[in-house]
Amino acid sequence: MILIADSGSTKTEWSLAHEGRLMMQFKTAGFNPYYFSGEAILQILKHDFPESLVRSDVREIVYYGSGCSTPTNCGIVADAFSQLFKQASITIHHDLLGAAHSLLGRSPGIACILGTGSNSCLYDGVNIVMNVPSLGYMLADEGSGLYIGKKFITALLYNEVPNHIRTDFYAHHPLSLEDILNHVYSKPQPGKFLAGFASFVGRHIADPWCHALVAGSFDDFIRVQLSKYPPYQQLPIGFVGSVAFHFRQELSERLSLAGITAGNIMASPSKGLLAYHGISQH
Repeated sequence: MILIADSGSTKTEWSLAHEGRLMMQFKTAGFNPYYFSGEAILQILKHDFPESLVRSDVREIVYYGSGCSTPTNCGIVADAFSQLFKQASITIHHDLLGAAHSLLGRSPGIACILGTGSNSCLYDGVNIVMNVPSLGYMLADEGSGLYIGKKFITALLYNEVPNHIRTDFYAHHPLSLEDILNHVYSKPQPGKFLAGFASFVGRHIADPWCHALVAGSFDDFIRVQLSKYPPYQQLPIGFVGSVAFHFRQELSERLSLAGITAGNIMASPSKGLLAYHGISQH
């Protein structure tokens, strides 16, 4: 049996297959080795995995994960898996390669992730051949849920959000300035906290102010990421992630204004990854 996983900063989607047929799919918490130790990852796996999976005869694990961009980080994740599945061969890839496999298969193009964070790459059909550095939530993540949430919260605290949106926000999120600053600067996973407010912006997307905030976030992604891949306007470009999917109309509008035609826009890479690995979903 083969276990295929795609892991972001907030959740991991797992698919178990046998002889080319899908047997089981489920979700667990996400874990990025930049923020989780090997022991912490192992505890998540032990807690969240179905008991039947741990007892099953898994012989191959293919894992695509956020933060798995260095040999050290890949080793952290691989070691956690090896303690549960001692007989399995384990391959750890960056989630960006998973996006390319899912969106583009074995054809060249540009693959983009717009979820809690953001990233992109130029893919030749086999390997990632160029990657504009992903600088994380402190420095970048343009176009992501985190970026949208951060822009919204910053404007809110500077009293720049329209009154009717501000009133609705505090009705659903009774947070003080101190609460917000504590979450961002003192509590774990501040990126996840900020990204959570993108859904609030989405509920008000028909409002011109919120539309402009999201449009500007995507314009920033196009400027600092896509425009660095020559010739980006002539290549197939696909997007995966919750933000790309839920704001796909706004994303397509901004891409069109930049002379770019959007290709696949998917909430999750799972379906494309199964197809890439030759696994039937029926």
